[in-house]
Amino acid sequence: MAVTRTVLPRKGLIQSQHGLTSYEADQDQNWALLDANVAFMSDLPLTPFLELGFDGLISGFVLSPSSTLVPGITAGVLYAQGAGYAAATAPTLPPAPVSQTSYLFYNSVNGFYYQSGAVGATTGDALIGVVTTSASAVIAVQQATPIFGGVGVVSSAPGSFTVPHLLGRVPVCAVIQMTSGGAIWFQTPSYDGTNLYLVASDTAVTGRVIVW
Repeated sequence: MAVTRTVLPRKGLIQSQHGLTSYEADQDQNWALLDANVAFMSDLPLTPFLELGFDGLISGFVLSPSSTLVPGITAGVLYAQGAGYAAATAPTLPPAPVSQTSYLFYNSVNGFYYQSGAVGATTGDALIGVVTTSASAVIAVQQATPIFGGVGVVSSAPGSFTVPHLLGRVPVCAVIQMTSGGAIWFQTPSYDGTNLYLVASDTAVTGRVIVW
């Protein structure tokens, strides 16, 4: 009996060779089920990030001051427009605008760019951090909050106060964890694309707001 080698169409699984056993119909059915339903990593990755808006910094891309207008940066991983971007080596950045504070973003099509606001120019852009320059150098940097990150908060007086969250987008959700006596709670609205809006029961009340 001739032996037939079949490569299934969806995922390229190789069906068992025919002509070796009397169970060919069962084998064919099992392989067809696997080919139709098996999920590879490429089938699963980014739908929750894209649909829920979980764009931003994952890890790395640590910024540092520089003697030029190009900040130092390490390798890292992020999501932008629901697509992953992983740099195994430090990427090349454009120079930052002179004598101002700018926000460094990444767009999955256009790459790295700076702008004056803390929300990306395009929905789904990932915030890397904040860069402050003199006329010729990067003099200060601040890292963005990761996709699942925390923001330390402390009240300077009882009542309402505002803290930047540095997610680069509106948080999907935020939860307050207290780290001192007293209480901190959200105003209404609780947050927007730039800030967390909070209320404290007293001076020097501290907490950590978990954002994602």
